[in-house]
Order: sequence, then C-alpha cells, then structure tokens
Amino acid sequence: MESLVLASAVVEHLAPTTTRYRPVRVNRLARDLVPAPPPSIHVRVVATWVSIFPLVTLGMTVMALSGPITAAWPTWLRALSLTGVVVPTAVYLVVPRVLAVSVRWMSWRRGRSAAAEPCERL
Repeated sequence: MESLVLASAVVEHLAPTTTRYRPVRVNRLARDLVPAPPPSIHVRVVATWVSIFPLVTLGMTVMALSGPITAAWPTWLRALSLTGVVVPTAVYLVVPRVLAVSVRWMSWRRGRSAAAEPCERL
C-alpha cells in the first residue's frame, strides 16, 4: 500500500492532474500574440515541388556520372535507390526548412500589408 501511495505521488509530480497557471507575458507586438496560420495546401505543394525537383535532378546527375556502376542496374533498382535517398532527405531536411521560410515570408507580407492599411484609408 505504501508503494502505491509513493507511485501516485511520483505520477502526480511528473504529470499533475490540476492545471497550474503560469503568468502570461504581455508582448508589445500583436504578431507575437497571434500564431501564424498553417500554410495552405497550395503553399505546401509548391514547397514540396521546390524541394524535390532539385534533389531528383541531383540524384539523376549522380547516377549518370556513375554510369558504369548504375547502368547495369534494372530500372526498378535505380528508382528504388534514388527515391530511397530523395524522399527521406526531402521530408526530414528540405521541406520543413522551405515551409518555415515560406511561413516567415507570409507573416512578413501580412504584417507589411497591415501596416500599410491605415495609410490607404486617408
């Protein structure tokens, strides 16, 4: 019974069931208070294409330059090796960075158009 009490105390300490409220810092900039919306499907499609096209081009160039080695491979093996390198590289490294840049650019544009809006009303 004593071990059950100790285990519940440890669990309560690690994952408390009651919510602890933290003081909220007030930021001066409104953009810090409002999270950026996720990129649209069209932005994600363009980001994916911009990421994958150079990787596939680079992979095909490397395979063409290593002609004697990969020329004898069947087509399915060349495609398997190319996609085995391109897809993880794009998914884990390139696409997240391209999307982060596009989100920063979109929020910059949004902030710039919001700052220019009061001038247009005059």
